[in-house]
Amino acid sequence: MLDLREVSPLNWFMCWLLLSCTLVTLLPDSLFAGAFGLWLADYRLLFVLGMVVSASYFLAHGAILLFQHVFYRKQRLVRQKLLKEVLDYLDAGEKAVLREFVIQRKSVIKLPVTEPAVKNLLEQGILTYAYGEPVEPGFNAIKPLMITLEARPLLTFKVLGLNPANMTEEQKNQILNTRPKYAYKQLGRN
Repeated sequence: MLDLREVSPLNWFMCWLLLSCTLVTLLPDSLFAGAFGLWLADYRLLFVLGMVVSASYFLAHGAILLFQHVFYRKQRLVRQKLLKEVLDYLDAGEKAVLREFVIQRKSVIKLPVTEPAVKNLLEQGILTYAYGEPVEPGFNAIKPLMITLEARPLLTFKVLGLNPANMTEEQKNQILNTRPKYAYKQLGRN
């Protein structure tokens, strides 16, 4: 819900200007008699200009908001298309890293960010740091990573090279054997 304390004073002023100028301009002259009516008649052009200026201010704000909405929507669609293309051309190491999230059934996994497959996934926007960008860079840094929200709907068993329903034990063992060495260390296996 909109907090009225967050509305800028300029917006409040323009709203007041629009409403007051519109009322003064559109109300019939018979309501205003005497010296006030003569004063309004003399300065009616200023009230019309105030109404036009404040209305154009709000129309410009609306146009900017509409442009931003369209631009961000288009940008999101382009980003999703690029992610889909990147996911179609993953190599075996990158698929193995992504399969770890499925195998371990975790949304956050600690991975070495200097590993080439992990580094590529980070650069392509498929993986991201789980708790924000780390402040201390390290060469052998093992950082908690997660799959980005944009990439999650695009990651399917087919993309990862998994088909749990139709896999034989030999295929399952082959996938487990192609797991990265650092995944075994994380689970305490050798």
